[in-house]
Amino acid sequence: MKEDIYSRAKTLKNSLERIRNSKDIIDENKLLILKFHSQCFAEGLSTARIVKYLYTLQQISKMLNKPFEKANREDMVKLVEKIERNDNWSDWTKQHYKVTLKKFYSWLRKTYDGYPEEVSWIKTSMKNSNSKLPEDILSEEEIKKLAEVTTNPRDKALVLIFYESGCRVGELLTLKMKQISFDDYGAILLVRGKTGDRRVRIIASAPALSSWLENHPDRENPEAYVWLSLATNCKYEPLNYRGLYDVFKDLAKKAGIKKHIHPHLFRHSRATHLANKLNEQQLKVLFGWTQASKMASIYVHLSGRDVDNALLALHGLSNKKEQEEKLKLKICPRCDEKNSPDAKYCKRCALTLDVETMEWENKMLDEVISKANVERYLRKALREVLVKKR
Repeated sequence: MKEDIYSRAKTLKNSLERIRNSKDIIDENKLLILKFHSQCFAEGLSTARIVKYLYTLQQISKMLNKPFEKANREDMVKLVEKIERNDNWSDWTKQHYKVTLKKFYSWLRKTYDGYPEEVSWIKTSMKNSNSKLPEDILSEEEIKKLAEVTTNPRDKALVLIFYESGCRVGELLTLKMKQISFDDYGAILLVRGKTGDRRVRIIASAPALSSWLENHPDRENPEAYVWLSLATNCKYEPLNYRGLYDVFKDLAKKAGIKKHIHPHLFRHSRATHLANKLNEQQLKVLFGWTQASKMASIYVHLSGRDVDNALLALHGLSNKKEQEEKLKLKICPRCDEKNSPDAKYCKRCALTLDVETMEWENKMLDEVISKANVERYLRKALREVLVKKR
């Protein structure tokens, strides 16, 4: 049975209730939306897709403000104009509204081999102008900041693993103890995604994962979910999408990061960064894209890697710094222990790992030595001299 990490069954139930009880939707439209919902299930569409259709059709009904069956081409032109003129909607949202409109009217008019005249003219192709720019993604410095403001082992592991692994949200939230194995280099995750099972290597985030598993309340159970909620009202229940979203949102606020952070952004950011370092085939394997998928080539194209490298080569230059990982393991020089990228002290021997922390400690130590200890030593020496003279 597939895990419902997004609580979609509950969301679907609530969506249907809202439609039935809505005073803003014409009764004829309510009935048609509910019938369309049944048709979508019969076609084998996912619950998530159906919930999205239901919400969109509610909004379309309000915008149209007349029975669906009585709407003509002129009504569709006015409706699509409203959609296109909405400056608060992204290109993706506008496209989804138009796709939903065409699918719904194809079902309503029973034109399954095409689209009816009133919607056949609507264009649903996407422009390539809405790709995320580098400033929209999370930098490795921001990932480190998020890890540094965490207050428990689970949250630190979530931040570092969601970024380093580049896994889909569903692949990680459904991960069980039996799907993790540690070795000399880090850990292997055996994830199950929409393109099948695959093996994912993590290195920098392995110490954080190990720390969380040491604190996991059911760590001896191979069937236990790795990620659990720590919220009081559902403590130790499997973490769902909403809970994960709230964790990242709260951490972003603490870290002072103003970007709109959501769980998928970690995968998107990782793919963007690695597009400068891995080839398309390697990207497909790591991120679980099929051979036919164009996602890898899109990320490589957006990174500008090929053009940059060619131009640098013309000038006899190379961009070696871009090949280096910024979120690296911190190896303790004293005991060789592997520590998380954000660690300030070795978890085994407590040696300072962070240069800034080391400088601050040395400064404090100098002040202590120059003040308290020296003063105490002088007082003791003075007392000893006075005692001898008596």
